[in-house]
Amino acid sequence: MVLHLDARARRPDRVGVIREKGTGAIFQRAQDGMWVARLELPSDGTKRRRKAIVRKSKADVVAALREAKRDLERAGDLATSSPTIEQWMNQWLERIAAPRLKPNTLVAYRGSVTRYIVPSIGNVRLDKLTPQHVRKMHDYARQGRSSTTALQAHRVLAKALTDAEREGRVTRNVATLVDAPAKAHAVRDALTADDARRLLLHVSSNPLDAAMWSVALLAGLRQGERLGLTRDAVDLDRVVIGPDGTKVPAPMITVSWQLQRLKWEHGCDGTCGKKRAGSCPQRKVDIPAGQEAHQIHGGLWHLRPKSRAGWRQVPVAPLLHEVLTRYLDDHQPGDRGLIFTRPDGHPIDPSDDTAAWDQSLRDAGLPDVVLHSARHTTATLLHALGADEQTRMQILGHSSATVTAGYTHIANSITADYMGRLGDLLRPELEA
Repeated sequence: MVLHLDARARRPDRVGVIREKGTGAIFQRAQDGMWVARLELPSDGTKRRRKAIVRKSKADVVAALREAKRDLERAGDLATSSPTIEQWMNQWLERIAAPRLKPNTLVAYRGSVTRYIVPSIGNVRLDKLTPQHVRKMHDYARQGRSSTTALQAHRVLAKALTDAEREGRVTRNVATLVDAPAKAHAVRDALTADDARRLLLHVSSNPLDAAMWSVALLAGLRQGERLGLTRDAVDLDRVVIGPDGTKVPAPMITVSWQLQRLKWEHGCDGTCGKKRAGSCPQRKVDIPAGQEAHQIHGGLWHLRPKSRAGWRQVPVAPLLHEVLTRYLDDHQPGDRGLIFTRPDGHPIDPSDDTAAWDQSLRDAGLPDVVLHSARHTTATLLHALGADEQTRMQILGHSSATVTAGYTHIANSITADYMGRLGDLLRPELEA
C-alpha cells in the first residue's frame, strides 16, 4: 500500500493528512489527536457517500480501513450510521420479517422483541453489539421464566442479525458466537394403544367426536390441519393401479390448509377509543404479502401450512375409512367445504375443540393429556410398529422432511402399510 501526502486536503483541523489511493483521506484530528479514515461508498444517485472510521492510532485506523474495504467488497455496501437494536428490530419486523411470516408467528416474534430484546439491549447500537450483550438478553428473558423463552428470543435476534449482515449493516452475526439457551425439557405425555382404543370406543356413538379423534390419532394431523380439512381433501374412493395391473384402493387425506384464529389489530391508528383491537370499527388482520388466507367466520381463517412439509398426503387406514365414511354420509360440508363444523356450518373454534378433547378424556376415564399429545401418540405407536424416522416425519409433516415443491407424496406401499397396521392396532376393542 502506498500512502502519500495530499496537499489539497490540508486543513487547520487536520494534521499529517495522508491518502490511500482510491479510498479517501486518512488524517489526524487536531482537536483530539484521533485518527480518521474516510472510505468511499457507492453513490445513492443524489449525493456522495463516505464512511468515517475513527481510531486512536494511525496503525489502528489503517487496519480498520483495510477491514472495512474487505467488508465493502463482500457486501457491496456499508452503512454510514448504525441504528440501535430497538430501531433495527422494529425495521426488521415490518420490512423484512412480516412479508415472510405467518400472522401468528409474526405476533410471537413481536412479543419476543418488545418483552425481552428491547428492554434488555434495545439502546445498544447495532454495530456495537457484542456477545456479552446477547448473554445479557438471555439473562433478562430467563428471569422467572422457562429457558425456552430465552431460546425463542435468541432465535428472533439471530434471524434479525442474519439479515443485518446480509444488508451490510454489521460485519458478523454475534448471536452465532453465543451458545443458545437450552430448551426446557418437557415430558410429552401420550396415550397408550390401550388408552387410544378406549377413547375411540367411548366416542364411537358420537359421529363427530368419533371422526375427529380418529383423524387425530390415525392420521396424526395437527389441530389446525384437522379443523381446516375440506371435503375435497378427503378422497375415500381413490384407487391406484397395482403391480399386477389391478385396481387397488388407496384412500387419501390431502393436508393443504389450516384453520387458525388470528389476532385482530387496530386499523384506526388508535383513534377509536376501544381498548380491544377486536372492538375497533376498522379492525384488521395483518396478512403478509404472498400468504394465501381466507377469512371463514369472525377471526377464524383458512391459511396454507407454514412450511412445504405441511403440504402432504396421508394414507387412510381401513378403520379410519370406515369412521369417516359413516360420518361424511350423514354430514354436509360447511363453510368453504369444511367437514368438521358447528351445527350451523361455521368452523369449530380451536378453544372449543380443545375443550371437547378434554371432556372426551374425562368421560372415558383417561389421563388428562393435552390435545397435541394425539400426534405424539401417533408417532409413538408408529415407532412401536417399526416405522423408521423418515416415514414418521413424512406422515406427521415435520419440517425436517421438507420438499422444495408440491405435495409430499408418501402414499407408497410402506407408509400405507404402516397406517393400516396402526388402524389394526386400535381396532380390536372398538369392535368388542
